[in-house]
Amino acid sequence: MYFLLCLSGLLLIIVVLLGCGNDISKQVASVSLSKRYVYMLGFWTAVGYVPLFWAILLTLLKTGAAPWSLGRTPFQLKYMWQPNGHLPPALLIVLAAFGDALGDVIGAICTSHVSGPLHSLVSNCSSIFVALLSMCMLHQRYSFFQVTSLLGVFFAVVIGILPSFESDATGSNPFFAVVLGGSCVFNAFAFVVKELIFTRYKTWRASENHLEGGASLNMLLEPISEGFLINSHEAIFQLPLTLLLIPLNVMLKQTSEGNLFHYLQEAMRCVFSGDAASCGPDSSHGELAGRCLLVYVVFNLLMNMGILLAVKHAGALATFVALKAIFPVSTVLFEYVDWPLLPRRGYSHLIWVSMAILLPSIACYQWASQLQAARAQVHPSFASCCWPWRKKDADLGSELMLS
Repeated sequence: MYFLLCLSGLLLIIVVLLGCGNDISKQVASVSLSKRYVYMLGFWTAVGYVPLFWAILLTLLKTGAAPWSLGRTPFQLKYMWQPNGHLPPALLIVLAAFGDALGDVIGAICTSHVSGPLHSLVSNCSSIFVALLSMCMLHQRYSFFQVTSLLGVFFAVVIGILPSFESDATGSNPFFAVVLGGSCVFNAFAFVVKELIFTRYKTWRASENHLEGGASLNMLLEPISEGFLINSHEAIFQLPLTLLLIPLNVMLKQTSEGNLFHYLQEAMRCVFSGDAASCGPDSSHGELAGRCLLVYVVFNLLMNMGILLAVKHAGALATFVALKAIFPVSTVLFEYVDWPLLPRRGYSHLIWVSMAILLPSIACYQWASQLQAARAQVHPSFASCCWPWRKKDADLGSELMLS
C-alpha cells in the first residue's frame, strides 16, 4: 500500500515536471524555428504519435492486455469499425482527429506570438468549451456552482490577456492570444467526441455480451489498453489532416508563400539543415532548430504517456489537479530562470492575479462536479441544470428522503 502511494505521488510529480518541460521547450523551439516555421511544432508531434501509440497498442495486444476474444480479432477493434446503428466509431475518430489537428496546429502557430505563462493560462479555455459542447452533444447538465466556477476560469483568462493589449513588453500579441483561446474549442470538440465513443461502447459491450474479459475498455476510461486503441486510431488520421492544415500559415499571415509544397520544403530545410540562415532572419540560433524541436517532441510524448499512467495509478482527479499545477509552476520557472534562447521578461502582475482566480475556480469546479455525481447516484434529476435552484428537484429530494 505504501509503495502504491509513493508510486502515485511520484507519477503526479513527473506529470507536473514533464508538463513544465513541454511548455518551456515549446517556447524555446518556437524561437529557433521563427514565426514562419513554427507550424513544425504541430506537425512533428503528429508524426511522433503514430509509431509511439501503435507500438504500445500492438505490444498490449500481443501480451494479452487487450484480449483477443473474437477468433483472432480483439473485440475492441471490431467495435471501432462496426456501425452499431450509428456512425462507426472509426469515423467519429476522424472528427476527433480533425479537432485535435486544428487545435494543435493553431496552438503551435500562436506559440511564437504568446508568452509561455499566457499560453499555459489560455489553454484552460478548453474546460469551458468542453462543458458547452457536452451540454449540446452529450446532453450533460451542470449545476449552478459548476457554471459559476467556469465563469471564474473565463475571467482569469481575460485578466491574463489584458496586459498584452497595453504593452509589447509582455511578449504577447493580443490577437494571437484570443485566437489561441478560441482554438481550444477544437480540442474540446475532440475530447467530447471521444467521450461519445466511450459512452456508446458501454451499450455495445452489453449487447455483444462481452462482459467477461471486456473489462479492459474500462482501461479506456482508466486508460492503458483502450486509451491507446483510441489514440492510435486518432494518430493515423491526425497526421494527414495536419498536413492539410498548412494553409493556416497563410491565413494567419505566417507566410505569404503561395506554393504550399515549397513552404513545406523550406520548413523541412529549417529543421534538418543545421544552418541558421535557413530559418529566416527572425530566427534566433536557427542552427539549433532541429534539436530544440526534438526536445519538445520528446517532452510532449512523455507528458502524454505520464498522464495515461497517472490516471491509471493515481486516479483521474489527482491527475487533473496535477495538470492544473503546471500553469503556476511553469510561470515561476519562466519568471525566474534564464532559459536558452528565451529573453527574460517582467511579466505583468495581472498574470499572478489571474492565477489567484483560476486555481480556486478549478478547485471549486472539481468539488461541485463530485457533489453533482453523488446527487446523480441518488436520483438522475439531481444532476439537472442549475441545481439547486429548480424547486421541483428539491421537492423530489424530500420525497426520496421520506421514502
